[in-house]
Amino acid sequence: MKKWLTLVLLAGSGAVFAAAPAVVYQGEAGQHPVQVALAYLKNKISTPGGQFEYQRLDIQQRSQGEDFLHAQVNVEIKGLMDDSVASERYRLKMAFVDAAWVIAEQQQDHTCRRGAKGYTKQLCR
Repeated sequence: MKKWLTLVLLAGSGAVFAAAPAVVYQGEAGQHPVQVALAYLKNKISTPGGQFEYQRLDIQQRSQGEDFLHAQVNVEIKGLMDDSVASERYRLKMAFVDAAWVIAEQQQDHTCRRGAKGYTKQLCR
């Protein structure tokens, strides 16, 4: 009974066990979520000289309701100059931690010029 009561009390306190998000990349204080996403993906969206080899870059930021401490930034690179991969998509889930945005989770997929339609993680032919 004592163990059960202790577990109930600890579980009820929630904040004690609230784990900090995993950190894939941490932005700098004062950066906006989109700025953090672009800093993280800088080698994917341009060369060190600032040139790019795609037709369109779409960036979208979303949040849920009035929760402005979490955001998702979707970055789509379309019209790649590649014979098999047509576009790439990055979905970055972020949290505002200690005065800076951190990327807590990244998902990446792409579309192929041939074969399967829509976004996939499978290799393109």
